[in-house]
Amino acid sequence: MIEKGDLGALTHYHGRFFAGYASNPGAVLSWRFQREYAGLGTLGDLMSHAVDMAHLIAGPIARVVGDRETFIRKRPLSTPGVGTHFSTSTGGPMGDVTNEDYVGVLVRFQNGVHGTLEACRVIQGPKCQMAFEVHGTEGAIGWDFERMNEINLYRPNEDSSRGGYTRIISGPDHPFHSHFNPGPGIGLGYEDLKIIEAYQFLQSVASGKQGEPGFSEALAVAEVLAAIERSWEKERWEEIESLRK
Repeated sequence: MIEKGDLGALTHYHGRFFAGYASNPGAVLSWRFQREYAGLGTLGDLMSHAVDMAHLIAGPIARVVGDRETFIRKRPLSTPGVGTHFSTSTGGPMGDVTNEDYVGVLVRFQNGVHGTLEACRVIQGPKCQMAFEVHGTEGAIGWDFERMNEINLYRPNEDSSRGGYTRIISGPDHPFHSHFNPGPGIGLGYEDLKIIEAYQFLQSVASGKQGEPGFSEALAVAEVLAAIERSWEKERWEEIESLRK
């Protein structure tokens, strides 16, 4: 719809990845919370996905200014080799969290679209809410991974009494749906998405043609993350710079 111009000229994009897997202060101090082992926290873990989605939907990002916060600064020490980053503990020794829980970013896209990106690993409420809203001069679209088989579409009309979003449910008319389920409203699952990804990857290998996303798209995400890091330190807008050597 964006490529066909159904939304008009894009004006604003809001992307986010809210996953509260670390919202419990008793979640143990796994490698994810330590810069020594993980490097970045939420910026690398969650914001990378939000940036990648923004590139796909609204186009390349030109400049950013970011903010960060570590809300839970100490966590129970973990037992090496035991549990996962979902494990919790109480009453034992504590250690310092050395990377960020939250990231907020103002973005300006190369095509002039304005936007915001947010990611947080300690938020209460959302469980795995990778989502976006994109607005144009002729309409808007919104999607949320927690309701991955639905998309919300807004197209204004002359009858303002019937304004608002329309919910569109995935069905056989949409790509790949009929390979898994024969009818509309019979939703695809996370595992189905992984099968589709594997199929597209193998098709790229078999045809000898580079598919998308590839390493170039991954590098573009890394360049945005690096600019966000620079903006933290300099407390100013940062242009996206090439990381190619």
